[in-house]
Amino acid sequence: MRTKVTRSSPETALLRVLDALAQELIEASDEEIQEIAQALRMDLTMPESAAWAGVTYFARPRLDEFFDVDPHKKLPEGH
Repeated sequence: MRTKVTRSSPETALLRVLDALAQELIEASDEEIQEIAQALRMDLTMPESAAWAGVTYFARPRLDEFFDVDPHKKLPEGH
């Protein structure tokens, strides 16, 4: 029996959830995908639809999407 539990980072947990959702999408039929897209009011015929985000191009969450990580903001004035 394990006695030590290791906590994963929030980013790792998010990636696990996204991977699970991606697997469900892979296993879903075209009809199921169409029904869900209609329920979410997404138009799958439009390439710029939010439904295609991460499908037509790789979209991995970035730290700067969630946190203010601009290094220039930390510099004193004049630098």
